[in-house]
Amino acid sequence: MSEFEIGNLPLDQMGAIRPLLEQSAFKPMRYLARELGSDLGEFWFASIADLVKGKNAQAFAAFRDQKVAGLLVYADNPWETEILNKKAGVLNYFVIEPPEAQGEHMAQALLEEALSYASARGVQFLLCKPSADASTAIHALESQGFQLMDTLIDCYCDFRHSPTSKIPPPGISDNVVIRLATGNDMEELVAVARVAFRHHFGRYHADPRIGSELATRFYEEWIKSSIGGYADWVCVAEIAGRIAGFAIWKKPSHLENGLKLRVGHYSIAGIHPDYSGRRLFTALTYEGMKLLEGVADVVEGPTHVNNYGVQMGYSKLHWRVCVDARHSFHRWL
Repeated sequence: MSEFEIGNLPLDQMGAIRPLLEQSAFKPMRYLARELGSDLGEFWFASIADLVKGKNAQAFAAFRDQKVAGLLVYADNPWETEILNKKAGVLNYFVIEPPEAQGEHMAQALLEEALSYASARGVQFLLCKPSADASTAIHALESQGFQLMDTLIDCYCDFRHSPTSKIPPPGISDNVVIRLATGNDMEELVAVARVAFRHHFGRYHADPRIGSELATRFYEEWIKSSIGGYADWVCVAEIAGRIAGFAIWKKPSHLENGLKLRVGHYSIAGIHPDYSGRRLFTALTYEGMKLLEGVADVVEGPTHVNNYGVQMGYSKLHWRVCVDARHSFHRWL
């Protein structure tokens, strides 16, 4: 195959990536690709363009025969920068034209360019989340010192086929109250997050450079951000006046609302260990589903590949489990 060149891709030339995105097998929400058709590619393009419009993002492209044959987008990560107290960035949209097996050299070159850019910006920590079957991108990341931290699977429920009216409500004790959180719950919610995620197995805890104490703080800050406006709803389960768990939900974004299939989001849930085994996760999930029904056609939520309790809870509520998967890779510069 002919040689390629690596260079920056200005915003006013972003339209050149459309053919690359259209033929890629790694579109976001690809489990909905058959129903969304070409709209999914347009949604992906708009998402990338929105990111690159920001002053803290840079797109890199591999050009071959005057066409874009590969793409990688760097963006600053201010939220993780603040918690880590080290400048953090994210590598997004690592896309190589098919057949990918012939694009290993291109993937390496794109990644080296992005790493050089990040290093020049003083970045000390990088995250990348490729699809679990994107072997070319994964091999390039591994060869550059990125380490696998966890694997997330995507799950979803389609309200058009499984309205909540047809799903039996989960059985919970009469003394459990499910309600929406308020700002007055902040301190108690942070305390619940602290104990619920103290021994978690997600990417923060898997990284020895972060450590357990700081890893747990990410989840404390997550609930703070959600109460502060990141989320549209935070549901809490309360027992005898004590918060026993929470679940965080988001409405479709402005871009997702433009799709013929609106997708809402289950961000994360946390249950205090003192109340495990009481079906609180299932109850909180059911309550969030009722909030999103009518606002979204489909609700999706990630969980870890080995979080079997969450997967079982999802399946009881007519969710489809393991519809897609992504690996999380970290590298410290």
